Amino acid sequence: MTATANATLKLARTLGHSGFDIRAVEVRTPDGRSWNVAPVPPGTGQRADGSWGPVPDANLHGRFRLFEMDWDDRDGPNEHDADDGGGWTAAELFEYLKAVGAK
Repeated sequence: MTATANATLKLARTLGHSGFDIRAVEVRTPDGRSWNVAPVPPGTGQRADGSWGPVPDANLHGRFRLFEMDWDDRDGPNEHDADDGGGWTAAELFEYLKAVGAK
């Protein structure tokens, strides 16, 4: 783990224990791209039209949404959908980022 990642995790832990809500994490892959990883809030899901919002009986706890960020504002953020359309598990997310973010 890099010193930056370690310091960021310590700060997130401190903020979380102090009552702050950590809504997303920014990840930089080895190829230099930036990604926003956001947990799917309780009661939220992907609707039939592809939009996200309140969905009765949505049970996506522990799943994440993934956005490729473009800090030059030319194209993005672009969401990368999980295969099942219901958000990424941590394991799926790890494997996907490892595969697409390799140099």
